Amino acid sequence: MTADGMTSIRREVKRTKGAKYPSECVEHVPLFRWLKGLGWRNETGLRIGRFECTGKGLYSRKPLAEADCLIALPFEALIGLNVLERDEHFRSMFDESAVQERAQSLEKLPFQALLAFYLCVTKSAHFDAYLQSLPQTFSNPYFCTKQELVYLSEVLLQRMVEQNGLIKSGLERINSVLRDEWKDTVELERFKWAYFVVNTRSVFLDPMAVKMINSFLPSGSLFEDFLADEPSMALAPFLDFFNHRCGAKTVNGLSLSTSQIRDCLLKERPLELYYNLHTDTAYRAGEQIFISYGTHNNTKLLLEYGFSIPSNPDDFVELTIGTINAFMKHDPELRCLRLPREKYRFLADHRLDEQLFFVGDDLLSHNLTVCLTVLFVERNIHHMKAVAFAATPPLEPIRAIALRLVDFLLLECRQSIEGLNKLAGLSTAGTAYREYRRECEVFLNKIKNSF
Repeated sequence: MTADGMTSIRREVKRTKGAKYPSECVEHVPLFRWLKGLGWRNETGLRIGRFECTGKGLYSRKPLAEADCLIALPFEALIGLNVLERDEHFRSMFDESAVQERAQSLEKLPFQALLAFYLCVTKSAHFDAYLQSLPQTFSNPYFCTKQELVYLSEVLLQRMVEQNGLIKSGLERINSVLRDEWKDTVELERFKWAYFVVNTRSVFLDPMAVKMINSFLPSGSLFEDFLADEPSMALAPFLDFFNHRCGAKTVNGLSLSTSQIRDCLLKERPLELYYNLHTDTAYRAGEQIFISYGTHNNTKLLLEYGFSIPSNPDDFVELTIGTINAFMKHDPELRCLRLPREKYRFLADHRLDEQLFFVGDDLLSHNLTVCLTVLFVERNIHHMKAVAFAATPPLEPIRAIALRLVDFLLLECRQSIEGLNKLAGLSTAGTAYREYRRECEVFLNKIKNSF
């Protein structure tokens, strides 16, 4: 999940002197009214405000203590598999025999794709207020312009290729099980938007609770066996305005256990179910409230959520074997070097060409240390296993090469930033990427000074 309008950094900012509360975003009043109609009491006085560095975010008009419940969101407000299974119009779009046939194959569907498709085609007026609150653009690098893509790092380009493959294959698999009149009715560009809505704004739901509720549907479940993964994602209206901060601690989950849900349904009692979010941090009235999206480095945050964090304590800079090859062509001492193909094959066969990164504490990841040692130090290809599977090789034999590799990465950062600065105008995604590269530059300089 993420707040719309964000571009780069997530940090608390000082409010204007004399102002008790941030500027409130009154355009989301319909969202408040809809949630209150579902039984949300907003006992903590939450408001959507506009903050200088994070865009839209949440604050309370009351001081909050540790362990306070920030929000108890009615389950009926969440958009997850239970909603899709109950929506007769949505189910009618699918050829049930085709769904059942595909459920027996290996080409099943990730739930994220199914939820994204629902956003594209839902006719339910029930969620109108929420749908109107969603951003129409995103700052993930996936949405960079063609001119901006030229300056993206190889790591990001590889991950974006993977994202693109998931998006296209997801829509193709959905189209393969739709009734003829619904095939190809959702354009790829619209599906991309919906995919990133789910990617940036969903919360985790206990899939066992989801399946328990579905088991009591008169019509049964159409989609569960068709899914390639657990239906553990749900869109959480209003809650998705909470911004991320490293180290923020919250506890979240449903107000009832799976067994309690089952007992309510068996006894045909009303299911008073809420998604609760508790904070482990005290907040002053008017202070922006943060949650944690997880322990992620800036590359992950940018790819999945569209922002990076200055001085991210969880940061590390990734590279690929292709980056190392580009470094070799650039480096005067290495550009004439011809490495045996067996070395590359060995690294790939043992997946030692993955998880290559510079990191604060150890300087180099184990795999990067092994990779540089195998490529540039170990001359006997028969000794490579001893290098790879023993303790992490010593730094000293590769120190000079590793330092020059850092310099090469710094050069790439500077070239990216300079190239983006020369463009006539940057998209939101391009601006977020430029800030990310600046943070990479700061991080790599710290690594360089640590050698």
